[in-house]
Amino acid sequence: MEDKSFSSSSHSYKKSELDGECYYYCGLPSPRRTYWTRLNPGRRFYGCGRYREGSKCHYFKWVDRKFSDRAIKVILELLEG
Repeated sequence: MEDKSFSSSSHSYKKSELDGECYYYCGLPSPRRTYWTRLNPGRRFYGCGRYREGSKCHYFKWVDRKFSDRAIKVILELLEG
């Protein structure tokens, strides 16, 4: 299993290439998740798993680039199908 460590002035985390999880400085793993909102349907992200608990760890990072308006429209049509 290959691990990569990353850091910046405000965040540090370790990403495991095989399991798709990141470990942020709060110490908890954050699995890759997917948004299913009308603005970002199917868009994947990493984020601290403690965000609902009011944690000081506010890490958030998109995995995917922003989808085009056409791609969003097609995804929404398929979901509503």
